[in-house]
Amino acid sequence: MPVDPTVCGEAPSSQNTLLTALLCIGTFLSYLPQHLKILSRRSSDGISPYFILLGTVGAGSNITNIILLQYIALQCCAVQTLGTCVASLLGIAQVCIQGSMFYITFVLYMTFFPEQNKYEVEEGEAEADEGTDAEGESEANDTVAGWSSEARALLRRSGGRRRATVEWQTALWVMGAVVTHASICMVMSVLLVTVVGPYAGPTRTWASLLGLFSLCLTCMQFLPQISKTWRSGVVGALSIPMMLMQTPGGFLFAYSIAIRPGVNWSSWISTFMAATLQGVLLSICLVFDAREKRAHAAMGGVEQGEPADQPLRE
Repeated sequence: MPVDPTVCGEAPSSQNTLLTALLCIGTFLSYLPQHLKILSRRSSDGISPYFILLGTVGAGSNITNIILLQYIALQCCAVQTLGTCVASLLGIAQVCIQGSMFYITFVLYMTFFPEQNKYEVEEGEAEADEGTDAEGESEANDTVAGWSSEARALLRRSGGRRRATVEWQTALWVMGAVVTHASICMVMSVLLVTVVGPYAGPTRTWASLLGLFSLCLTCMQFLPQISKTWRSGVVGALSIPMMLMQTPGGFLFAYSIAIRPGVNWSSWISTFMAATLQGVLLSICLVFDAREKRAHAAMGGVEQGEPADQPLRE
């Protein structure tokens, strides 16, 4: 059924379009340091699985919410010029870019989960492995010389039955929860749009529930990561440059929402809270990073083969 052009409203102002376009670009660029750090380290050590869970599920809920609530913008593209269509869809694009970049972080977290943190050896088998290592130590020295400590640990464990660690089990549970949530959002939304229509009461209620759910998760998202980083005392795979860009950007985004006509505190409080908590995490990471650099400098540099942001050995 063709869309009535009169229901599409006016095109966004050029100032609004420019600001939203810049926020889209900034959102995309702000996640790149985090992705690149995980790829360069080939490890996601130091990132909390619950931070990944809350961020990814919240992002999925937010994407579904904005698409359902702005469904009219998608349909109006059929009767609008290309420029007007693009300008109208930038709001959806901004949320989708942010959500997609966090989903990429989730994929990288699972792909580069530290191998040495996945499995542990049962006590009896560990003793047998120690005996085997002692007998074949001289023969294996030439083979594993230059290997990392993690690789040597995996080599010693390869002969016995391995048991998944609590940390790896939690990561697998997070992966299952993320996939299940994404599937429910997609299936339910498609069914509602197809059966009752995109503007029917049940569809709007579903979108509102997802928005409220995303709001709650956004407010809590950084709490697990703050706790994990504080307890570990190291930055790990967290990207300080990413947080340096996203923290002031979050406050700017909250301000840009707050000054719009017709909105109240409920429209911007989640973004403000997320930026505040990310600022706390950034402050902790800056302190730990400076402390690690001073400690390594006092020792004359990092030992060969030891990552620069790992805690010093006693």
